[in-house]
Amino acid sequence: MLRAASHQVSRKVLTDSARRSVPNANSRLFHATTLREEETKTVAVAPSDASGFKWEPIYSVPLGLAFAVPALKYEWIVVNEEVQLAACFIAFTAIVYKQFGGAIYEALSAEGDRLIEEHNKVEDEVIHMLQDKIDDIKFQSRLVQDAEEIKQLKLQTYDMLNEAGKIKPLYDFKSQMERMLTIIQNEEANMTEKAKHSLMEEATAGVTSQFLSSADLKKRSLANAIASLKGTKASGDVVKDAYLQFFKSKTAEASKIDPKKESAEARAVMAQKMNAIAKSEGFFFEIGADGKPKMVV
Repeated sequence: MLRAASHQVSRKVLTDSARRSVPNANSRLFHATTLREEETKTVAVAPSDASGFKWEPIYSVPLGLAFAVPALKYEWIVVNEEVQLAACFIAFTAIVYKQFGGAIYEALSAEGDRLIEEHNKVEDEVIHMLQDKIDDIKFQSRLVQDAEEIKQLKLQTYDMLNEAGKIKPLYDFKSQMERMLTIIQNEEANMTEKAKHSLMEEATAGVTSQFLSSADLKKRSLANAIASLKGTKASGDVVKDAYLQFFKSKTAEASKIDPKKESAEARAVMAQKMNAIAKSEGFFFEIGADGKPKMVV
């Protein structure tokens, strides 16, 4: 019976000390989650009624003595080693609670705060890692979308290149044909100028040979020169007449030549030159014997 009583007294003392030492508002300090504002609010304690009875601890002394005398007299409580050990334990618990309860609470509270701070830091690191992982996943999803857009752009580019591939040969053929016509035009102009210079050189050489071989022409030319110096009217321009006579003779000779044959020979020479240019520049065509272009690709 004494052991049961001591056990109940010890249990009551420890329960009361725990209730007084640890406030209800701080009961969640060791939880990983953050305290909510509603939980941290101080609960207002209603003041006790002044007219009611208030138990004072000093009343326990006479009551204890009054209970102890008959208990010891009639051996309700046997004072042996168990009772003494229980009394020492209760006294030790009360002294520790009174003298060191606050220090123990503060030490445990500080340790709890430190553990919570470390736990919050670890949680923050985990949250940052998860956030980085989420951002990485979003970035990878955007990469897939970008790859799809690049693929579509490639397909559109290929379609545009195919369309350009249909038009470009025609454009190149047009450019080559314009270049060929320009070359032919320039070549014909050069040939005309060369023919003029050749004809004038031949005419000059012919008229000069005539004047060198004919005394009458020299005499008439000298008379025209003297008349020109005197300012009198000459009988005629001998040099001009000689040139006109030369051109008349050349016209007569040219009328005897077959124009078709001469044109064919000129066209063949021109085609040979143009084909050499077309081959060197990679044209899509060449000039045939009939003077018409023929595709070679």
